[in-house]
Amino acid sequence: MEALLVIDMQKDFLSPEGKLFGGERLRRIIPNVRDAIDFSRDFMPVIFTQDWHRKDDEEFSIWPPHCIENSEGSEIIDELQPAEGDIFIKKRRYSAFFSTDLDLVLRERNIRKIWVCGILTNICVLHTIADARSLNYEVTLLKDCTEALDDHDYEYAIHHITSVLGADVITLETFKTLREEDVE
Repeated sequence: MEALLVIDMQKDFLSPEGKLFGGERLRRIIPNVRDAIDFSRDFMPVIFTQDWHRKDDEEFSIWPPHCIENSEGSEIIDELQPAEGDIFIKKRRYSAFFSTDLDLVLRERNIRKIWVCGILTNICVLHTIADARSLNYEVTLLKDCTEALDDHDYEYAIHHITSVLGADVITLETFKTLREEDVE
């Protein structure tokens, strides 16, 4: 079994009025992420992660306050409205596995392969993939469905994900082709 993991596609990061808006560079992946989600719903569960902080979160010594639990900024962006049956994992740290139910949710569904998209490639995506690989999940990143704040951070993360973590990195079109071949 497999799942699509959509990391932190939230208003505080992707809306111009967001607390930690990453700019148009991040927004340009929204159509591809939406396409990946719409396509995947026919084959596998879709799991959204949400950065989800308390007002006094320790992370705010590093970053400005953002994605405060139950705030508008913590919501998934309007362009990616979740559907009935989608799964949500709320996280307080970079990795979607750290102190969350993600591993349990995956194991209960016998999911061993994770397709990953979302933001930021060099922070939450990278840390989540690292933990997934440590837990022996098979991981593939959809490289045109993820983004970082600059080219250096993006390229560093892609290199680390492939050469250190041993995860695969492919395009959305390759993902769709592979999935369609598996169904035939």
